Amino acid sequence: MKLYIVTDMEGVDCVVLWRQTGAEGLEDPMYQKARHLLTGEVNAAIEGAVDGGADEILVLDGHGANSAYNLVPEELSERAEYIMGNPWDRYLPAFDDTVDMVYMIGQHSMAGTRLGVLDHTMSARSWVNAHINSVSVGEIGFVAYYAGSFDVPLTFLSGDLAACNEAKALIGDGITTATVKVGLSRTSARCLPPKMATALITKGAKAAASGAHKVKPIHTGSPVQVEVELLDSSTARGFLSRRHCELLSERVVRFSGQSITEVYADMFG
Repeated sequence: MKLYIVTDMEGVDCVVLWRQTGAEGLEDPMYQKARHLLTGEVNAAIEGAVDGGADEILVLDGHGANSAYNLVPEELSERAEYIMGNPWDRYLPAFDDTVDMVYMIGQHSMAGTRLGVLDHTMSARSWVNAHINSVSVGEIGFVAYYAGSFDVPLTFLSGDLAACNEAKALIGDGITTATVKVGLSRTSARCLPPKMATALITKGAKAAASGAHKVKPIHTGSPVQVEVELLDSSTARGFLSRRHCELLSERVVRFSGQSITEVYADMFG
């Protein structure tokens, strides 16, 4: 059973400030500490998944800071392989229909979510919101719909409570989640001790791998339209050089295509 794990940093336990994500400098000791916390949660997910039946695991270092080089190599589990660094050749590199299930570790909620810790969609500095075929989505939705185009389900997610609720609303109650912190504001949360968080992730990852068949992939259908509202008009117009993009208003762009993979190639390629 082949597992693909997508990682982020804002949803990691005890990460509550932007400086912990590398936003204020890669030498910041708080960012360096957060890298170890992220690596611990990834290792916990791998351990649980292997116990649940996964025998091939590929992990994508998906957080944008430090050119997508956030995991601590010398601490990584030997039970998986890892994609680190960017740019990528496509939205989820090395992803294909041989994958059986997807996990998301350290995930945050979409921009504008009440009590979402460090909530944003793609870019906290330039994106306001996004829709795929009129469905409001954040990064959870972007990953889940992409995986669904290969008929692969998103079966497990760890992050703050808002992210876990977002995943359940999109995927259904069949998805297994691990809530490692509960937001009190955008930059504060009630957090678990890290050892409790990793134990929770291991338990959930094992359950998700064991019951992966219970979760159905989500699909966009065809054609596909992705609309993105940007913070300002200049950012919106900057998208117009990309294929199949049109300006709907001064701050809203739309990409159109016959499949989500085609649209993502235009958006992120």
